[in-house]
Amino acid sequence: MPDIIEDGVLYLSLEYGTVIHKCACGCGSEVNTPLSPTGWKMIYNGEAVTLKPSVGNWSFDCKSHYWITNGLIEWASTWTDDRIEEIRKVENSDREKFYEGKKLFPTVIENYENQDSAEEPPSKKKWGLWKLLFGD
Repeated sequence: MPDIIEDGVLYLSLEYGTVIHKCACGCGSEVNTPLSPTGWKMIYNGEAVTLKPSVGNWSFDCKSHYWITNGLIEWASTWTDDRIEEIRKVENSDREKFYEGKKLFPTVIENYENQDSAEEPPSKKKWGLWKLLFGD
């Protein structure tokens, strides 16, 4: 990333899986949106970038909330502190469930691959992708 982040420019690092930009409200705060299965996704259509989901700068004084869609800012509604806290809890829970499922899946594959070929595969045990990723 450059030392100076300019207004109106999205800086993308695939190596570090992040997009950085200055807050769209003009307050000057630097916004870091980490790209991940449980975080933001970046779509490049050959001309412009879209970030999903919305950018909610709840930790900044401005508390700005917007989408970046095809390189343009679309302003979103302002959220109350209670709504912000509720969403943070849901996001944290979703993230924990996602990564817990990631820990379970390799174990199932490893156990299957290490079985004697004469044994019946563990298909009779009903794991289901949903349970692997999100638990009960």
